[in-house]
Amino acid sequence: MLTEQNSKDQGTGQRLKPGLNPMVKLYGLIILLIIGGGYLAYRNWQINSRFEQEIATFRSAIQQNQLANDRQQLTFGMKTFVWAVRNALLQNKPGEVSEYFNTLVKDRGVKEVLLVDPAGRVTISTNKKNQGILFTDRFPAYLLQQQDVYFNDKTPYELSAPVTGPNKRLGTLVMLYTPAQVLPQLTSQNQ
Repeated sequence: MLTEQNSKDQGTGQRLKPGLNPMVKLYGLIILLIIGGGYLAYRNWQINSRFEQEIATFRSAIQQNQLANDRQQLTFGMKTFVWAVRNALLQNKPGEVSEYFNTLVKDRGVKEVLLVDPAGRVTISTNKKNQGILFTDRFPAYLLQQQDVYFNDKTPYELSAPVTGPNKRLGTLVMLYTPAQVLPQLTSQNQ
């Protein structure tokens, strides 16, 4: 009986094969690879999105800390600088004030320093083009109206402080300061 069955199988040329057809296996493998690749692409997108959010939060925190630090340091520096300018003005030494300004403007970030008299004219400036002009012709008037050290965080920073004598206002000290960048600006090409 066994021989008869073997001869029948050989006669028809068909053998019983265990398992799946190779084409079904190939398509199944391709489908699994596509699903796996899709999942990896989705996870990559999620991770990149989360990373970009964390970078944005990090940048914002750094910028806020820099602004707070700049405000504190520049306000304190402006107070002390006003005392030096006040002392030179009370001793009627405008050349000394000009020396202070020229020394200060050499420091990184200091864009321009001006001394404005009570009438609103620029008496001393690190930019000689501005000397003698009416301050409000080129600069905002609110800088002259401050009663204490004023700090505006627009770029460049605007600082102003009244220079007061024993019984009157001697003028206003104005400084324009460009802050140093802590982090470089990222463009879409750098990302």
